[in-house]
Amino acid sequence: MKRSTIVAAAAGAAVGTLIGAEYYLRRMDHAENRDRWFHQGYDGSHPYNVFHNLSGWEPMPGYHVAGIRINTFGFRGEELSRRKAPNGSRILCLGDSCTFGVAGDESPYPYQLQRLLNETEGETIYQTVNAGVEGHSAINALLRLPRLLAFHPDVLIVYLGWNDMWSGNPKHYPDLRRKTRSYWHYGNGAPTPSLLVNRVIDRLGIHAALPPVSSFDLDAFVPYNFEFNMQQIIRAAKKRQVRVVLTTPPSLIPQHTELPSLRVHEKLHYPTFLEQGDLESLRRLYDVYRVSLQRLAVEEDVDLVDLNAPFDMLDAERDLYFSDTWHPTVEGHQVIATTLAQGLKDREIAG
Repeated sequence: MKRSTIVAAAAGAAVGTLIGAEYYLRRMDHAENRDRWFHQGYDGSHPYNVFHNLSGWEPMPGYHVAGIRINTFGFRGEELSRRKAPNGSRILCLGDSCTFGVAGDESPYPYQLQRLLNETEGETIYQTVNAGVEGHSAINALLRLPRLLAFHPDVLIVYLGWNDMWSGNPKHYPDLRRKTRSYWHYGNGAPTPSLLVNRVIDRLGIHAALPPVSSFDLDAFVPYNFEFNMQQIIRAAKKRQVRVVLTTPPSLIPQHTELPSLRVHEKLHYPTFLEQGDLESLRRLYDVYRVSLQRLAVEEDVDLVDLNAPFDMLDAERDLYFSDTWHPTVEGHQVIATTLAQGLKDREIAG
């Protein structure tokens, strides 16, 4: 046998082995995550979340314990029909834990928004649907969206970004801009899209040697994956004649105060790739995603409501409205609902 033939056969066998190992690891990873979700819920702390084969995890239909009510369709809140009322306008609130909200049926901003919009006398009855899921990023929301659009919303409010921001380390940000079958085929916030490579990185401890992102030029960072998935969400909704409203996520991060109060300082959390206490880098990271949302609104010709603006006027009191860097308190949800209600009226989306 010729040497070139032997080399080619060996190379083919090596490539086949690598592909086979990657396939095996993906199958095992999917099975392990599925079992974890079925038996424990998301990280064991939220029993109302269950595994979902496409989007990763979603609220458990019919759950009603300790101030968390989830209807038969898996939405936070009261029951609803698939078809909206003839004189009704349905507003779908797509988001993460900031939309899902804290305990208490009347606490999340979608409920408060519905109440505010229906206080105005008019023929239209507004119904909000709380489609928030704790821990969801833009890719989870995108994979879930086709089933949500089957409920025929007139308006889609998109309040996303924190989970993308927290897992998207600019130091090694893999480009995952592609259509994907499920969250489990995406990247799951790992250093690379390959599970085989990730296992090697973990064993060698290479990732532990990476310097914090504080030395990285955040001004040059573009969150391609977040922008791509948000773009797909916008276009899928517009294709169904649903009006899209993007939001800049409100935050505890002080915008005009160089040295935050002790109360704010104690509540601020930082992603693992930032040095704890590096407020300037945290501000810059937030600004990257804020600018991305503003750019998307212009490029895709959709509305944008700046939910952080009212909190900028409350810089010294932000700790009253947030429990940590991004989770609003009940009072924070009230400000968000009021801001959205006014924003929808100003844009003649709601009467």
